[in-house]
Amino acid sequence: MQIKKPVLRAFFGLLLALAATLLPDTASAESVIKRPGAHPDYSVELEPHAVIGWGGWYAGPFDDEGFGLGLRASIPIVQQGPIKKINNSMAIGFGGDFLFYDGDDYDCDWGRCRGFTRDYGGNALYLPVVLQWNFWLTDVISVFGEPGLAIRHAWVHWEGPCGSPTGYCDYDDSDTDFVPFIFFAGGRFMFGDTVGLTVRLGWPYLGVGASFLL
Repeated sequence: MQIKKPVLRAFFGLLLALAATLLPDTASAESVIKRPGAHPDYSVELEPHAVIGWGGWYAGPFDDEGFGLGLRASIPIVQQGPIKKINNSMAIGFGGDFLFYDGDDYDCDWGRCRGFTRDYGGNALYLPVVLQWNFWLTDVISVFGEPGLAIRHAWVHWEGPCGSPTGYCDYDDSDTDFVPFIFFAGGRFMFGDTVGLTVRLGWPYLGVGASFLL
């Protein structure tokens, strides 16, 4: 499944706008990657964000892109390390992301086309747990990788063939499953000591949000 081009253009257009906003601070940033421990000292990072979901939602025609909101909390577990000679740290991240999906699909099940377009849609709730490995490059920019896992619950509704006069009926279903592997890579751009912007790219969704280091 591929993300539609308009969605990609909108997402990367937003990233370019954010990069242009941050460019003056980035150009004057001081490198701290070779100064172990030279990063903000915080107890928890709270990150409300918007997300674009693009993979792993539900089987068949329902596996489409969605949009939603989420919240991530990351608690530092290693303030300096595991690489001792550079400025890096680790945190455990957890939270929730709620996505909305909507679409339509031309009904051609079992090799026969019935000549109508059926609507489908639904929602998905992801509850991820990740290991966040941070690399603090400058006093403005840090990057991270986040391998982890998630629990996903999906609700779907669709129109399908039946014996009604119209030839199709409304159906609903739900599913809860375990997603054994998710992965994100991203960057954090600080506006000050405790407030910044986070961009997260990965599977099964992309995200942009605010970071608050508390």
